[in-house]
Amino acid sequence: MDIGSYFRLEGMLRPGARCFYVQARNGALWDIGKLRDVGHLLQRNVIVEGIRTGAETIAVNWIEAVEPLRRAVRLLPR
Repeated sequence: MDIGSYFRLEGMLRPGARCFYVQARNGALWDIGKLRDVGHLLQRNVIVEGIRTGAETIAVNWIEAVEPLRRAVRLLPR
């Protein structure tokens, strides 16, 4: 993905000293900057969409809590 492209990321929302991070499944920490009113999402699985502004930096347009896929699969009827 090129810088300036629209990007979608799923992972765990983590607090940082200066900003928030999304820890992707591969362990990479993505800087999503300072956001207001997301404290209720900390330590939860989220999807983030926005413009990629750096190597592992996103200018967030949208963030929402989601259930991890592996958990949703377990809930499917057999």
